[in-house]
Amino acid sequence: MEVFRRTDKINGISRIYLLKRWLLDFAYPNRCPFCDKIISFDEYHCSGCGSFFAPPPQQEAPELLDGFTAFTSYDIVSRAFVSKIKNENNGYAISAAAYMIYKRLKEEGAVDYDYITYVPMRKRDIFKRGYNQTKILAKELSGLLGLKFVTLLKKNKDTLEQKKLSAKERKENVKGVFSAVSKGLDLTGRRILILDDVCTTGSTLSECAKALRSAGADYVAAAVFAKTQLK
Repeated sequence: MEVFRRTDKINGISRIYLLKRWLLDFAYPNRCPFCDKIISFDEYHCSGCGSFFAPPPQQEAPELLDGFTAFTSYDIVSRAFVSKIKNENNGYAISAAAYMIYKRLKEEGAVDYDYITYVPMRKRDIFKRGYNQTKILAKELSGLLGLKFVTLLKKNKDTLEQKKLSAKERKENVKGVFSAVSKGLDLTGRRILILDDVCTTGSTLSECAKALRSAGADYVAAAVFAKTQLK
């Protein structure tokens, strides 16, 4: 416990976040999301697990984004892991994904933000799953970085499922459907990081950035766990 009292951050991670993990570990022992082995509260996967993800594709950031970070490519390996996040509400997998994104952001030096937010989901998907995995992922990352998590975006209407559409159709499908929700916050001149689990064409993130910029945000970047390789 003494180490928690001495500093605001431990190895770059928020002390408060680590303290919460330490307390949670008493009731729900921490496990590796890959092999299910019990691990220390301050670990996110076994040393031998999690090393098989491919690097992200080297592509330009989607439109209207000042920065873009992806941990890995969206391929057959990462797809199975993303399914644990999207469909199984696997808290261990969500924590591990947030940590991997955190490490990549730190490596790139891209951690200077005022707020962290997330991409809203379709109402029917929230009803079906019972949760928004991207919201939970964003909360985890905000804890790691010690930055403020705020819901800053809302979806004005439901859209078609993006994965079933072409690149052109995806862009039209999300055009103008997001707006900013300031929650009494003045976003003028603020630096905001948007979280999502997977990015394909970047159309959704671009529309989210557009909404935040219209509310006064000065710098808008995005981070995702996986990015699809576009041809």
